[in-house]
Amino acid sequence: MKPVERLILVHGWGGDSRGWQPLLDALRERTALPITCLDLPGFGDAAGESWPDDETLLQNLYRRLPHNCLLVGHSLGGMLAARLAALPGQEKISALLTIAANGRFVAGDSWPGMDPAAFRRFCRSMRNEPRETWEKFCGLQARGDGEMRRVIRQLKQWAPQAIGDAWGEALDCLGRWDNREILRGLSLPALHLLGECDALVPADAAARLRGLGGLGTQAELLPGSGHAPQLSNPERVAEKILGFVRADNGFAPPDGDIPPPFDKSAVAKSFGRAAHNYDNAAHLQRAVCRQLLREVGDHATPRRILDLGSGTGYGSGLLRRRFPGAEIIALDLAGEMLQFARRERPAADHYIAADAEQLPLADGSIDLVFSSMALQWCYRLPQLFAELRRILAPGGRCLVATLGPGTLRELKASWADVDGGVHVNRFLPEDDWRRAAGDCRLHCEERVLYFDSARLLMRELKVIGARNINRDAGRGLLGREKLRRLAAAYERFRTPAGLPATYEVIYLEMAGRDAAPTAQSCES
Repeated sequence: MKPVERLILVHGWGGDSRGWQPLLDALRERTALPITCLDLPGFGDAAGESWPDDETLLQNLYRRLPHNCLLVGHSLGGMLAARLAALPGQEKISALLTIAANGRFVAGDSWPGMDPAAFRRFCRSMRNEPRETWEKFCGLQARGDGEMRRVIRQLKQWAPQAIGDAWGEALDCLGRWDNREILRGLSLPALHLLGECDALVPADAAARLRGLGGLGTQAELLPGSGHAPQLSNPERVAEKILGFVRADNGFAPPDGDIPPPFDKSAVAKSFGRAAHNYDNAAHLQRAVCRQLLREVGDHATPRRILDLGSGTGYGSGLLRRRFPGAEIIALDLAGEMLQFARRERPAADHYIAADAEQLPLADGSIDLVFSSMALQWCYRLPQLFAELRRILAPGGRCLVATLGPGTLRELKASWADVDGGVHVNRFLPEDDWRRAAGDCRLHCEERVLYFDSARLLMRELKVIGARNINRDAGRGLLGREKLRRLAAAYERFRTPAGLPATYEVIYLEMAGRDAAPTAQSCES
């Protein structure tokens, strides 16, 4: 399979290229791959064009595609992308990714989709009251989404200048196209992303789409998303897209395409400065550490334990009480954290300042690797897991608790209303952990903390050293006006318990070599 050298985005019905902007921002923070958005005839910059017949439409669009592209389409654009990928003799499209696109949009032949009578009523309404119907469609796209109000607001800010005849003809295609046989015959890698709460494309379609394709076809549900996940959670969709590009399925981006998101020395300095006050605010971190220890099980008897990312020594203390006779090695990137642990919680036998991706330990020397809330600061996961597998003794185990990209999503969404900057640390998605670990067991959970104000949340993040250290982060102090706007934007998330701060916690267990496998493949 040819490598992906460019991303091409095709919008859905009722929208245009402007609707990709949040996803474009998220992608351009993460990749140097060129990205092009195409406007369909009658929409956006092509508003003056008429909608042609199917064959002409496909040929005109295909001529505009570059070679070696990943074709990404939303809704109607996704159905079009699948038809382009299936053109006889096509050689430009390396892979296909659809967002909220069904095998057939209208239900029929036991296939889940929009009710045919409801679709006919929508078409009739579009002919009689196009502007009002478009506004209703904005609501339908946002319905069920956890960010419904924000999605509606974003969609309506991209109101079309005019709604011409092409809109009705495009709607007719959406109603009559049946892509099931097309998808069944695709020979290139394909990923279908669907919103779990989509009001237009039922969640049941994910399993059906997965069943249509071959070994290269995947279909995933995005939790809490409606028909426009690229608007409600652009960071997660961007991670899914780039994870698909990076996947070991025969195509890959150019070397160096994904730059390191942060400098490891900045991580060490940030947590080193926080060592003395960390325990006063690390409530979530301690709770996750206790949960990870429960996953060790009752019958484990490790002789040598690595507390990887040991911090102030809270985990080492728990491990010492659980395994009093074990040899415990505390290893952390921040030397100040190790000094604090040696002085205040001298539970470990050895203290080592080192990077998890370059472990100064002998092959096969560790019976249990225990790492709680530390490895999210690693971004070269294949190298990380190669090191972990190397040091694990036969029959050893590796238990990891780390953070996923859904962490602090309320804070990310609130900052998005203030400016286009990167204000929240970005973490790798569970798919990347699953691929890097290989044979493993993996599951996720969400933990929510509540704060009286956004200011108190940001203060806690600073106290525990988890301030924004992304390379793309703005430098200098945040202005009072920006912080006021952030606080105002965050208020829309307020609950009776306060302002929520959601953490996506990923738990992973991997066995050492020559041990009985935990599963035939990594499962979630």
